[in-house]
Amino acid sequence: MKIAFLNILLFALVLGTSCKKKDKETEAPTKITNSFTLKKDGVPYSPNYILVSQVDEDALSVETHIVNQPPWDNSYAIAIKRSISPGTYIGVDGESEYFSMIHNKDSTMFGWESSTLNVLSNDTVTKVLHCTFEVLLYNDDCEGSCPQITDGEMTIHY
Repeated sequence: MKIAFLNILLFALVLGTSCKKKDKETEAPTKITNSFTLKKDGVPYSPNYILVSQVDEDALSVETHIVNQPPWDNSYAIAIKRSISPGTYIGVDGESEYFSMIHNKDSTMFGWESSTLNVLSNDTVTKVLHCTFEVLLYNDDCEGSCPQITDGEMTIHY
């Protein structure tokens, strides 16, 4: 008896909600698109997977990967302050309070030695950050011939 009653109640709810007149058209949700491009030693890199996450109150993490296509095992991770203001930020000797990058290629990890970050805009209301960057990567094995990142640009939604 309980099952019959629940079925009747469920049917009435479905019938009642499906017959309601809609007051306004339902809008399709806006698709959020993050973008990330760079050149490593002049070779373009444009990932097909970009993950943006907030790791603490004022820090964002941006992870990029090329998934299911060559070049394999080629990823970047960037940490950037969520509250960063538009302007130019210079990082020296792998130290910056605003920006950091790690690169993994064929299981070889690179940190960064120097960087220039140009924050073009950071709208903290709509939560969209747009910046360009150049980075000299570094690890102990590439002394004197470390990869250079140029034409880096990203627009992220956080």
